[in-house]
Amino acid sequence: MPRGLLRGLDPILAVALGPATEGRESFTNAFERMLRGRPDGPLLLALWGSASGGEIPHEDLRLILKRMPTPMPVDPASRGELLSYLHPRASVLARCTLALAQRNEPEALAPAERLACGFVVTRLLTDLPQHLAAGDLRLPQSDLDAADLSREELFDMVRTPAVNRFLALECEWARDLLRQGLPVCERVGARLQRGLRAAVLRSEMLLRRVRNPNNDIFRVAPTLSANERWRCAVRAWRPLKAKALPSNEALSSKVS
Repeated sequence: MPRGLLRGLDPILAVALGPATEGRESFTNAFERMLRGRPDGPLLLALWGSASGGEIPHEDLRLILKRMPTPMPVDPASRGELLSYLHPRASVLARCTLALAQRNEPEALAPAERLACGFVVTRLLTDLPQHLAAGDLRLPQSDLDAADLSREELFDMVRTPAVNRFLALECEWARDLLRQGLPVCERVGARLQRGLRAAVLRSEMLLRRVRNPNNDIFRVAPTLSANERWRCAVRAWRPLKAKALPSNEALSSKVS
């Protein structure tokens, strides 16, 4: 991705994933002083630079403090419940990113939000073993029911047929979110476009690893090598269509 955009996005993410999650009044007051042009400390100074350079609306920045303190739900009942948490947080970060990229068209926001949600669901799948080890389940109970999988069997962390069905369902859900997000690539600059394509391709590789019954993700977390990341970066120079993210049926005979 463009280095300038990444430098501008770094303090926004640092605040969103750090102090904003704590909901401290002292930080909120310092944040408001920053918005008035009086940043205190290196993090808020960097955030002020990003906000000013990207002309990010102050209300969007305030939404970071409003939405981030609420923790992600544990044991969400359905995909809708999980998305109702993810979507507003993905939306504010997508708005900030598009502002930094100087692409504020309304048509770009909806796919950017879906793409962000797809990245998060992919991360939830790759981090599933550590969540289970901590006694948490961040994925929908309704999908366990659809796969005829009990919580106890999943928490055993053994790849049984029911666990494989559940992981296949979740991977296809993540792919569907990524597919819905692909149109944003056509509404941003060339360098950001390539960065987003590469991120989608990396997510697809990880999802294949999660779905593959021969990969014991509970023992060895799915990762990508430097060579595989490089291949994704090279492939990202060419347009990426939704059909490039195959469905479960298309993958059934060639998962790697």
